[in-house]
Parts: sequence; structure tokens; C-alpha cells
Amino acid sequence: MFIHFNWISILMPFVYGLIHFKELDKPLKVLFYFVCYGTFTEVLIRLLIIFANIKNTMPFVHLYGLITYPLLFIFYSYILKNIKRRYFLVLGVLFVVYWGVNSLFIQSIYEFPTLPNSLGDMLIILFAIVYFYNVMLEANIMKLADEPLVWINTAILIYFTGNLFYYILFNVILEASREFSKITVAFSCALMALLYSLMTVGFFKARKRKHAGQP
Repeated sequence: MFIHFNWISILMPFVYGLIHFKELDKPLKVLFYFVCYGTFTEVLIRLLIIFANIKNTMPFVHLYGLITYPLLFIFYSYILKNIKRRYFLVLGVLFVVYWGVNSLFIQSIYEFPTLPNSLGDMLIILFAIVYFYNVMLEANIMKLADEPLVWINTAILIYFTGNLFYYILFNVILEASREFSKITVAFSCALMALLYSLMTVGFFKARKRKHAGQP
């Protein structure tokens, strides 16, 4: 049952965003590209596991991080207006170079990229915290529950914080107990389901606000 819900949660923001793409502003369109690639990767991996009996999906994890983290950097370059966009550009280029060097020359693509993922998570968590700091500092949102970016940043903060601990402890967990590692994988899937579910709410709130004529 949980697996079915996980599939539904992954597809929800993709389908909703696809239908209402024209109504999304620039930051949310970038976020929709993140959702698209995440959905494509999840579906492809699961199909390959089922039909091609692929055992090691780590190469897809390496490619996933190489694309999705820069997309989130671009997303935050739009919504964190107090930080110059060129800083995000430089950071994105440096991150891609580091990730590529790690995957090609330092770490095998068949091993879990713990350090690059952890670094990417810490940066995204920092951006999410800065967003909420700006929200409290500016205090210009009348009702937080109606703000799309509040929902989306809440999703991002929860997901990447949870995954950061997962990445850091992955090898330790794997060596300690195979059964416990399965539980932590289920926990990671639950975080992903929450991420995509809250992003769907964010897309819905954005469309509702636009139809209401709000900026």
C-alpha cells in the first residue's frame, strides 16, 4: 500500500504542473523541471529494476544529483532576491565540477555519492533557512498557509534535512544491519512522498493565488 502511495505522490506534482504549467511563475517553472527529472528518474529506475533486473542503481543517483541540485540553485536564485544571482551561478558551476570530478575520478559511480550529496543537502538546507529568515524579517505575508513558497520550502527543508542524516549514516547503517537498512530506505521513500505531496500543494496554492488576482 505504501508503495502505491509513493507512486501517486511522485506523479501528483508532475501531472498537476504539466496541466497548469503556463500559470506557474519563473521560480515554480524551474521547480517543475526539478519535479520532471525526479519523476523521470524514479519511473525509469523502477522499470529497469522490474524488467531488466538491475541490481545497482547508483549510476542514476550520481546523474540525479548532478542535475537536480543545480536546478534548485537556480530556483533559489529567483526567490532569494537579497543574494546576487551571479553567486548562485558560480556556486552551481563549482558544484557541478566537483560532482563530476568525484564521479569520474574519485568515487566509483557504483558507490553511493555520500559526500557530494551531503554537501548539496547542506547548501539547499541553508537556502531554505535563509528564505524563512527573510519571510520573518520582511513580515509581508498576511497568511503563511496561502503562500506557495512556504509550502514548497517546508517540503524542501524537511526532505533534505532527513536525507542529510540518511546520507551521512548510509554506510554505517548498511554494515550494521541489512534489515535496519531496509527500514531507513523506507524512511527515505516516505520523505520523498512528503516532498512531492507538499510541492503539489504549493503548485495548487500558486494557481489559486493567480486566479484570485494576487501578485
